[in-house]
Amino acid sequence: MAAAAQDVPRVETFVGYTYTRANSATNFPAFSLNGGSGQVAFNFNHWIGFVMDMGAVHNGNIGGNHVDTTVSNYLFGPRVSVRYSRIRPYLQILWGGGHVGTSTRVSLATPSAPVVPTQPPAIFVPGQGNIPIGPGQPITARLNASQTAFAMTVGGGLDIKINKWASFRPVSLDYFLTRFQNLRSLNDNNQNNLRYSTGFNFTFGAR
Repeated sequence: MAAAAQDVPRVETFVGYTYTRANSATNFPAFSLNGGSGQVAFNFNHWIGFVMDMGAVHNGNIGGNHVDTTVSNYLFGPRVSVRYSRIRPYLQILWGGGHVGTSTRVSLATPSAPVVPTQPPAIFVPGQGNIPIGPGQPITARLNASQTAFAMTVGGGLDIKINKWASFRPVSLDYFLTRFQNLRSLNDNNQNNLRYSTGFNFTFGAR
């Protein structure tokens, strides 16, 4: 028992790849996002720890509609681990917030002839002032929206020990709930997502 207790690290840090399957809770189809995540965990004893989780995932062309979306999270909560000599399965539940930023490109075309023949239309560009737009010249812009809301995950994973300081995490699988405001309907603001991560876990201060 004393030898096993000495193998428990005080601090663990994880870095890796993250895939999220997002369910938008509207008639917009589910879509995939890719990115990365990191965690810092503090272990109180052989079984119980406290986790801080941060990450971000991105999709630049959702549904082929050129909708560029990035979802980030910052989550905190307890972790329960079962430690064996080479493997460590764990379960955790984390709460916190999520942030989503979305943009899409909008293209317009000016009339084939100026509205006022002696004064063609102009567009204001920061740092350059009003720039005239010639007849038939296309105009492009990006529409942006962002919001922050409650988020949580429930799930677990498995670490395979490489040596005293590092482990490989082949799988971490979570149910990922976000509560972003539904822009198409006010009736359902829950998004039920699935999050998968893989990467490496590094340990410090074994005791």
